[in-house]
Amino acid sequence: MTITLPILFNNRHILPSGRLPLRVTPGEQLNTVKYAMRNGMDIGVCMDETSPIGAGIGTRVTIEDFSVAADSGALTITVCGHESFVIDSIKENEAGVVEAVCQTLPAWPERAVSNDAQPLAERLLIMFERYPELSSLHKKPNFDDLSWLCQRWLELLPIPASEKQVLMAAHTCSDTAEYLLSLMKDPH
Repeated sequence: MTITLPILFNNRHILPSGRLPLRVTPGEQLNTVKYAMRNGMDIGVCMDETSPIGAGIGTRVTIEDFSVAADSGALTITVCGHESFVIDSIKENEAGVVEAVCQTLPAWPERAVSNDAQPLAERLLIMFERYPELSSLHKKPNFDDLSWLCQRWLELLPIPASEKQVLMAAHTCSDTAEYLLSLMKDPH
């Protein structure tokens, strides 16, 4: 399916079913958020445009909440990820906002967590217990679905953007699960 979205470049990935607070900087980012909210639009979140392939794959998000810091006036939006997409073309619209024509990617099918993949669930549960602010973002965690687990790990881990982009473009979570499990077995 083809969609057109205002694009918000960020240094963090969000994936389908994910929730993430994003700090919005004044200027282009703030203008994009204002434009989307004023026009009742979703936003496409992509890795920072300075990355050589960072703008290629992103996720359509809706803004669920926002807050303004009393001391600095900084805006933080909480977004919810829907489907991932590949950008076909980017242009600046008449309002000065960067928009992209995108092709949606198929959703990863749900997949039961095998015994071999159980460490992904166990370690994410530990992360949620240690960081309640992370846990509070996910009202309905799905520790039994390998696709959901892999997507949360891709959001959390400091994996190079180029590697995340390749994993996000796959049609299933299989390669991502193998990659994540190899990281856990062979700490770097």
